Amino acid sequence: MDKNNLNNTNPAEGKWIAVDAASLGFQLNGAPGQEVKGPDGHTYRIGQSEAQLSQVSGNSNNAIPTPSSIVQMPPIVQPIALVPYTSQNQPLLQYDPYSRPVDPQIEPQAPNYVRKPYRGISITAFFLSLIGAVLFVFLAVATFKADDIRPAFSFNGLDSILALLASFGVSATSKYHKHRIVPNQNRIPADLLSTIITYAVPVFATLIILIFAGLAIKYLFKLGKKKTPRAFSFGAFINMILSLSIAGMLLGMTNAEVAIADRSANVAKFFSFEASIVAGIGLILAFVFSLILFILPFFAKKNAYMLEKEDAAKRTFVIDD
Repeated sequence: MDKNNLNNTNPAEGKWIAVDAASLGFQLNGAPGQEVKGPDGHTYRIGQSEAQLSQVSGNSNNAIPTPSSIVQMPPIVQPIALVPYTSQNQPLLQYDPYSRPVDPQIEPQAPNYVRKPYRGISITAFFLSLIGAVLFVFLAVATFKADDIRPAFSFNGLDSILALLASFGVSATSKYHKHRIVPNQNRIPADLLSTIITYAVPVFATLIILIFAGLAIKYLFKLGKKKTPRAFSFGAFINMILSLSIAGMLLGMTNAEVAIADRSANVAKFFSFEASIVAGIGLILAFVFSLILFILPFFAKKNAYMLEKEDAAKRTFVIDD
């Protein structure tokens, strides 16, 4: 701003003096070039002057200049590396193309031991059980020779099953039921022991067939599951007891048909197959097969183990043509 010279009486003869607006202590309002009367009585003309910047001085290192006022720098776009699936707690790793991955150390697996299955013993026991059941069904369990009160007949395991069915009222044809059970029904309760023996023979014979079938299923399961057949065979043991029991009851039946004085000789005839009632070949084979089935599992060692190997039949290979 310019201020006229107050010593001149004629303002036209005065001269304008540049005055800093910040040093006046008051504010003048007006357009540039307009003369304004100030509160101090002086006339002021608001001038328009170019902005003058002071020289920028350097810092102590004379490297980065220090601006005289706040300077708004232009915006700078800086790329930021974004790594997915990371957090502040995960370090940012850089890929080194010259590095080689370290192969992980594979610890050798401990060998897996399984019980030795002894498949040969299981297969043998399966066929013995199956054949024993079939032979007992179709071969004679006992043979009754003809006398004054009965005709000659033989019965097998199938006839024993039919005799039990006929005893429960089922329509079934059985020689044993016709010639032994029906005639003995009139003797109850006069001869209770004889009646019990008469009914016990077909019951025991049927149990022998069922146990043989159960043993066949048992060893077939062990064969399929690769399990050892070594065990105490309760089924074979019970079949031996049942076979001997039937033989004992047949001996009692034939002794009941002779005089007391002749019973000792009749026992010898029973074992030489000359008595009036003798054991059939089916009963003898049932005892022999049961004895073999009882001993056979013990040929498998008790604590025999083998390494479990991968079955090649279970592996699948995909080959592209």
